[in-house]
Amino acid sequence: MASTSANGNWPYPVFSSSRITEHRSVFLAHATTFKDPASLETLLEYLRGLPRMKKTTHCMIAYRILTRPDGLADTGQDDGGESGAGDRLARLLELSGCEDVIVIVWRWYGGVQLGSDRWKCISGVAKEALAEGGFLKPKEPPKTPARHKKKR
Repeated sequence: MASTSANGNWPYPVFSSSRITEHRSVFLAHATTFKDPASLETLLEYLRGLPRMKKTTHCMIAYRILTRPDGLADTGQDDGGESGAGDRLARLLELSGCEDVIVIVWRWYGGVQLGSDRWKCISGVAKEALAEGGFLKPKEPPKTPARHKKKR
Protein backbone atom coordinates (compact mmCIF):
# COMPACT_ATOMS: atom_id res chain seq x y z
CA MET A 1 0.00 0.00 0.00
CA ALA A 2 1.49 3.36 -1.01
CA SER A 3 1.13 6.49 0.99
CA THR A 4 2.45 9.91 0.14
CA SER A 5 3.57 12.73 2.31
CA ALA A 6 0.59 14.93 3.03
CA ASN A 7 2.69 17.60 4.69
CA GLY A 8 5.28 17.76 1.89
CA ASN A 9 8.21 16.67 4.06
CA TRP A 10 9.00 13.58 1.99
CA PRO A 11 9.05 13.90 -1.82
CA TYR A 12 8.67 10.21 -2.77
CA PRO A 13 5.86 7.67 -2.31
CA VAL A 14 6.26 5.48 0.77
CA PHE A 15 5.26 1.83 0.41
CA SER A 16 4.06 -0.17 3.41
CA SER A 17 3.91 -3.85 4.22
CA SER A 18 1.03 -5.43 6.04
CA ARG A 19 1.39 -5.82 9.79
CA ILE A 20 2.63 -9.16 11.07
CA THR A 21 1.89 -10.18 14.66
CA GLU A 22 4.06 -12.80 16.35
CA HIS A 23 3.57 -13.54 20.08
CA ARG A 24 2.06 -10.08 20.70
CA SER A 25 4.91 -8.26 18.89
CA VAL A 26 3.86 -6.39 15.75
CA PHE A 27 6.12 -5.78 12.74
CA LEU A 28 5.62 -3.29 9.89
CA ALA A 29 7.97 -2.08 7.15
CA HIS A 30 8.17 0.98 4.92
CA ALA A 31 10.24 1.33 1.74
CA THR A 32 10.84 4.42 -0.36
CA THR A 33 13.24 5.97 -2.84
CA PHE A 34 16.29 7.27 -0.99
CA LYS A 35 19.09 9.25 -2.62
CA ASP A 36 20.82 11.13 0.19
CA PRO A 37 21.74 9.91 3.69
CA ALA A 38 21.42 13.51 4.92
CA SER A 39 17.65 13.24 4.41
CA LEU A 40 17.27 10.32 6.86
CA GLU A 41 16.05 12.48 9.75
CA THR A 42 13.45 14.13 7.50
CA LEU A 43 12.10 10.74 6.47
CA LEU A 44 12.04 9.40 10.04
CA GLU A 45 10.29 12.54 11.26
CA TYR A 46 7.64 12.12 8.56
CA LEU A 47 7.10 8.41 9.32
CA ARG A 48 6.98 8.93 13.08
CA GLY A 49 4.24 11.47 12.48
CA LEU A 50 1.98 8.79 11.02
CA PRO A 51 -0.73 7.33 13.29
CA ARG A 52 0.51 4.69 15.78
CA MET A 53 4.18 5.09 14.79
CA LYS A 54 5.12 7.08 17.88
CA LYS A 55 4.75 4.04 20.12
CA THR A 56 7.17 1.73 18.28
CA THR A 57 9.91 0.22 20.41
CA HIS A 58 12.37 -0.63 17.61
CA CYS A 59 13.24 1.10 14.32
CA MET A 60 15.58 -0.96 12.10
CA ILE A 61 17.00 0.73 9.01
CA ALA A 62 19.05 -0.14 5.94
CA TYR A 63 19.65 1.82 2.75
CA ARG A 64 21.55 1.29 -0.49
CA ILE A 65 22.40 4.17 -2.84
CA LEU A 66 24.20 3.84 -6.18
CA THR A 67 25.95 7.21 -6.48
CA ARG A 68 29.61 6.30 -6.74
CA PRO A 69 31.30 6.55 -10.15
CA ASP A 70 32.87 3.10 -9.71
CA GLY A 71 29.42 1.49 -9.56
CA LEU A 72 29.70 0.48 -5.91
CA ALA A 73 26.86 1.30 -3.57
CA ASP A 74 26.90 3.49 -0.49
CA THR A 75 25.13 1.64 2.29
CA GLY A 76 24.08 2.31 5.83
CA GLN A 77 22.16 0.54 8.53
CA ASP A 78 20.98 0.84 12.11
CA ASP A 79 19.91 -2.05 14.33
CA GLY A 80 17.39 0.04 16.24
CA GLY A 81 17.77 -2.12 19.35
CA GLU A 82 17.57 -5.48 17.51
CA SER A 83 21.18 -6.63 17.39
CA GLY A 84 22.16 -7.60 13.85
CA ALA A 85 18.93 -6.44 12.20
CA GLY A 86 20.52 -3.58 10.26
CA ASP A 87 23.14 -5.88 8.76
CA ARG A 88 20.48 -8.40 7.73
CA LEU A 89 18.38 -5.72 6.08
CA ALA A 90 21.44 -4.33 4.26
CA ARG A 91 22.27 -7.82 3.01
CA LEU A 92 18.68 -8.23 1.79
CA LEU A 93 18.99 -5.00 -0.22
CA GLU A 94 22.29 -6.15 -1.71
CA LEU A 95 21.12 -9.66 -2.63
CA SER A 96 17.88 -8.31 -4.07
CA GLY A 97 19.70 -5.82 -6.29
CA CYS A 98 17.86 -2.86 -4.79
CA GLU A 99 19.10 0.59 -5.78
CA ASP A 100 18.44 4.03 -4.29
CA VAL A 101 16.12 2.68 -1.62
CA ILE A 102 15.68 2.62 2.13
CA VAL A 103 13.74 0.04 4.10
CA ILE A 104 12.62 0.70 7.65
CA VAL A 105 11.19 -2.05 9.83
CA TRP A 106 9.24 -1.08 12.94
CA ARG A 107 8.52 -3.34 15.89
CA TRP A 108 6.10 -2.89 18.72
CA TYR A 109 7.48 -5.18 21.43
CA GLY A 110 4.77 -7.39 22.86
CA GLY A 111 6.58 -8.52 26.01
CA VAL A 112 7.69 -11.92 24.69
CA GLN A 113 11.20 -12.52 23.39
CA LEU A 114 10.96 -14.13 19.95
CA GLY A 115 14.48 -15.49 19.55
CA SER A 116 15.30 -16.36 15.96
CA ASP A 117 11.63 -16.12 14.91
CA ARG A 118 12.01 -12.34 14.81
CA TRP A 119 14.29 -12.63 11.75
CA LYS A 120 11.49 -14.21 9.72
CA CYS A 121 9.17 -11.38 10.70
CA ILE A 122 11.73 -8.65 9.98
CA SER A 123 12.70 -10.11 6.60
CA GLY A 124 9.10 -10.87 5.67
CA VAL A 125 7.76 -7.35 6.15
CA ALA A 126 10.88 -5.81 4.56
CA LYS A 127 10.53 -7.95 1.42
CA GLU A 128 6.83 -7.16 1.21
CA ALA A 129 7.39 -3.38 1.39
CA LEU A 130 10.20 -3.57 -1.19
CA ALA A 131 8.04 -5.66 -3.52
CA GLU A 132 5.09 -3.28 -3.08
CA GLY A 133 7.30 -0.42 -4.24
CA GLY A 134 8.79 -2.36 -7.15
CA PHE A 135 12.32 -2.13 -5.73
CA LEU A 136 13.12 -5.85 -5.97
CA LYS A 137 14.93 -6.92 -9.12
CA PRO A 138 13.44 -9.96 -10.85
CA LYS A 139 15.40 -13.11 -10.22
CA GLU A 140 17.25 -14.56 -13.18
CA PRO A 141 16.52 -18.20 -13.89
CA PRO A 142 19.35 -20.48 -12.82
CA LYS A 143 21.73 -21.40 -15.59
CA THR A 144 21.91 -25.12 -16.12
CA PRO A 145 25.19 -26.45 -17.40
CA ALA A 146 25.11 -28.18 -20.77
CA ARG A 147 25.13 -31.92 -20.43
CA HIS A 148 27.56 -33.88 -22.51
CA LYS A 149 26.98 -37.47 -23.39
CA LYS A 150 29.78 -39.78 -22.47
CA LYS A 151 31.37 -41.67 -25.33
CA ARG A 152 31.51 -45.42 -25.00
